[in-house]
Amino acid sequence: MKTLLVGYKAADLFERGKHGKKFTAKWIDGDVLCHTLDIYHRHAIEKTHHIRAVCSPHLPEGPWDLIKFKTGPKLMSGELSLDMLQEIHRLKPAKFELEFVGKERDRNELLSKIRDDPDRVRDFSAKWPASVPGGDKLMFTSYPGCFCHRRLDEGGLALAEVISRDLTSSPFPHSSFLKLLDMGCGCGLVGFLVKSVVKDISLVMVDSHSRAVEAANLNAANFNMSAEVILADNGTPARMDGTFDVFAGNPPYYSDYRIAEVFLETAKRALKPGGLCYTVVKNDAGLRPVQERYFPNVEVIRRRGYCVLKSVKA
Repeated sequence: MKTLLVGYKAADLFERGKHGKKFTAKWIDGDVLCHTLDIYHRHAIEKTHHIRAVCSPHLPEGPWDLIKFKTGPKLMSGELSLDMLQEIHRLKPAKFELEFVGKERDRNELLSKIRDDPDRVRDFSAKWPASVPGGDKLMFTSYPGCFCHRRLDEGGLALAEVISRDLTSSPFPHSSFLKLLDMGCGCGLVGFLVKSVVKDISLVMVDSHSRAVEAANLNAANFNMSAEVILADNGTPARMDGTFDVFAGNPPYYSDYRIAEVFLETAKRALKPGGLCYTVVKNDAGLRPVQERYFPNVEVIRRRGYCVLKSVKA
């Protein structure tokens, strides 16, 4: 029996036995593949359960005897849930099971949107414009699951504006051709906006979410801008250490800044001496001491109600 699990994380694949002991769920047995949109969750599943997992922006082709889908308002957006349900319907599994975490009325509301016309193909992508002073107006595309899908992220825009202004207002000490690392790139907002102003700059973009990588690659093609886009949850590969002039990061701030630590650790090893590290946050009280552990000198630049934290690698 071939089973595809969609929307499950490593912790979801345990059952609790006597005395609170956890063990891998029985329905994991057999030919099972776990699909994730974020490569962090793929690595966690493979490490914890030693079962097959795949990270991709779309569901793998079957045929599938069973597809189990876990979703709910606190797990993913309603739009992403609908998008996944549409892909599952296209795969036509022999059996489908929905594990909905939430209220019954929310479950019914979700299913009602596809029950009347299940074969209707909806386009869940979104397009929205963004620009920085001196740069071109760019029309970005994003997908459900991407950070700030369907809207411009003001923090990212503030970050792009500060970096663009700094790089155009004074000569950079290293060379005329710069290399920028945009970590947690999403659909590529920061990197592409900077490149629209600073033409002689090469872009490397990193994100752990497969749909963000898909959107960034699409936007690179639409904008006719070259960029190396990497799917990773641990920063750039070692071969890139010490090769970047500029680092840009808009890290999430949950989990006691542990993800921000990954960003800043990457920045420290990826930047050349004298390279510039920029991060952005709504309030600098939490992130600033974290950044100071990697870069002792932190300048706070206020823009659009956000704090851009700027450091220079010694």
